[in-house]
Amino acid sequence: MKDLIFSLIGLTAGVLFILALKGLSHPKTARRGNLLGALGATVAIVLVFFQLEEIKNLGWIIGAIAFGLAVGVPAARKVEMTNMPQLVALFNGVGGGAAALVAIVEYLKHSQDMTIAFLIFTVFTVIVGCVSFSGSIITFLKL
Repeated sequence: MKDLIFSLIGLTAGVLFILALKGLSHPKTARRGNLLGALGATVAIVLVFFQLEEIKNLGWIIGAIAFGLAVGVPAARKVEMTNMPQLVALFNGVGGGAAALVAIVEYLKHSQDMTIAFLIFTVFTVIVGCVSFSGSIITFLKL
């Protein structure tokens, strides 16, 4: 029963992301789409916390979320609309860099008992994350 509830909550988060994309497709509904996306992300993050048997490094996780909010929210509120593409490029680059770093840490943690599939996906994630990071930073600097 617990797995069914977690699955339904995960499905709800997915539906919220889809509705967010639909809302972001038109200027009149973009604000609502943005809020639905934020709600979907919040639901997904909370779901992950409740699914874990043991949460390791909770202080680091909460600190990272607080730091991201402390930097991201004021930046998003202060930026002028003409500078929005630069902000989006910067945020995208940070996400790509984070994905690459997480993949590297997972490789270092599991390198002893790693399957070939895990290795392929890890290397692919590092490549995509680094390309996203470098491309976004180049875009940020050119805009």
